[in-house]
Amino acid sequence: MSSEPRFCCAILIDSRGRYILERRPTTETDAPGLLTSFGGTRHTDEDPELCLRRELIEELGFAAGEVQRVLVLHTPKGEAWFYRVLGPEEGAARALEAGYEAVWMEAQAMFASPDFSDWHRIAYEAFVAGHAIARV
Repeated sequence: MSSEPRFCCAILIDSRGRYILERRPTTETDAPGLLTSFGGTRHTDEDPELCLRRELIEELGFAAGEVQRVLVLHTPKGEAWFYRVLGPEEGAARALEAGYEAVWMEAQAMFASPDFSDWHRIAYEAFVAGHAIARV
C-alpha cells in the first residue's frame, strides 16, 4: 500500500446515518454534475490526513473530529484514500465553493442515484461491504 495517495476523500456520515456528498457543477472537467465525496488532491509532501482536514475546511467549512482511513481505491489516476468521518448535521454546513452543493442522502437513495460518480460508487459499495481495498 502506498504511503502517498494522490487523493484524500471523506466518507461523511451524519448522526442519523445519512451520507453527505458533494454535487459538482456541470461545468467541472471531472465528474460534472455528479455526486462525489468531499476531498481532493494531496499537495506534494502533505500528510494525507492533514490533506483531508484541509479539504473539508476549504470545501465545506467543516473541521473534522476523529477520522479513520477505511479504504484504498486504486484508480487510473492514482490511489485515493477514503476516511470515515462523522459529518455535520444538515443545515450546519454547506458547500463553500461556487456551484457546488452539499447533499445529505440515505444509503438507498445514494446507491439508486444515476448521478453518483462511478468511482465513488465503487468506493462506497466497497466500504459498505467492509472491504479495505477496491479498484476502478
